[in-house]
Amino acid sequence: MGLGAFVRGLFPAGDAGISVPAMDGIFKPNNRLEEAERLLSLSAIDNLAVTPGGLLCSAGTRLFRIEPHGATATAVEIAGFSAPVTFVASAADGRLAVGVEGDGIHIGQPGAWRRIDPRGVNGSCLTAGAFASDGTLFVCVGSREHPARDWKRDLMEGGASGEVFAVGPTDGSCRVVASGLAFPNGVALLGDGRLAISESWRHRIVTIDPKSAARPVAILEDLPAYPSRLSPASGGGLWMALFAPRRQLFELVLREDDYRREMMATIDPDEWIGPELAGSARPDQPLSQGSVRQMGVLKPWAPSRSYGLVARCDRNGVPRESWHSRADGSMHGITSVCEQGGDVYATSRGSGTLLRLAAAANDGGSAHG
Repeated sequence: MGLGAFVRGLFPAGDAGISVPAMDGIFKPNNRLEEAERLLSLSAIDNLAVTPGGLLCSAGTRLFRIEPHGATATAVEIAGFSAPVTFVASAADGRLAVGVEGDGIHIGQPGAWRRIDPRGVNGSCLTAGAFASDGTLFVCVGSREHPARDWKRDLMEGGASGEVFAVGPTDGSCRVVASGLAFPNGVALLGDGRLAISESWRHRIVTIDPKSAARPVAILEDLPAYPSRLSPASGGGLWMALFAPRRQLFELVLREDDYRREMMATIDPDEWIGPELAGSARPDQPLSQGSVRQMGVLKPWAPSRSYGLVARCDRNGVPRESWHSRADGSMHGITSVCEQGGDVYATSRGSGTLLRLAAAANDGGSAHG
């Protein structure tokens, strides 16, 4: 447990002030996501996967191969499914795993899928996956109660029913390796065999030993935004996508039970006070107190409901560098980030854009240049 979490635990929640971590230090805001190369536009672009044959991405019900052409790229459809794709993972031998909302996991290659429907698991909320070196597939289930598209409802209900399960490499058998998680939304393998898991609603990254029944251990806590998918960084460490910011207004709504219940019962979900994947220029959108607009211009420091944020952590889980798209930017809702061939790619779900950020560092314990 971090020092900040320990101190907060000494006081009852009702007596504590409403605060969120400042975006400072390594998380000091910048415009690096706005300045990144915009390789292509693809509506609903979501999960990236690095394969021996190149970079793949999901978008809606389809799976695409990304073909770069210098400063641009094209997306070539290689597979389509009956429902939205909720995650994509690639094994070292080229096998793919594709989670499809309500239709289980498809393992194999386009045109030669083997479908697995894990029993006792909410197949509508398979949020992330990663293959181990022995072929075992680890999959995150964000919630046992809601489909992936209803992530905001799970947040508002204080959801903590998420799980991580393992799919056997040969027989497709499934076993739960962790439960009681607050919307696990990303998974990556660490060098010692442990799993790094992003817990969105607890704003943290935890490690899990899939071979034991030990409880998750937090390695990074009290993040200023909600973490999403994770991927390995060259030289050790992790890339982390953060899909929406934390705000004082959100924290207030989450602790005011009567208000929140009435809001959920009487207002359209699109109007709920909470995080979003994309910004809105509508004048009736809920805003928190602060200087939001001056002379009709949205200010970069405005307490927006959406944001763009990517971070790189070293092998100890310590953040070393970050890329931002601030309130007045458009590259919001970052749901996936990965590294391939010395380049770093990220998906802005909010804007439907594939970004290329910068050359990867070669030392997982130091910052990028």
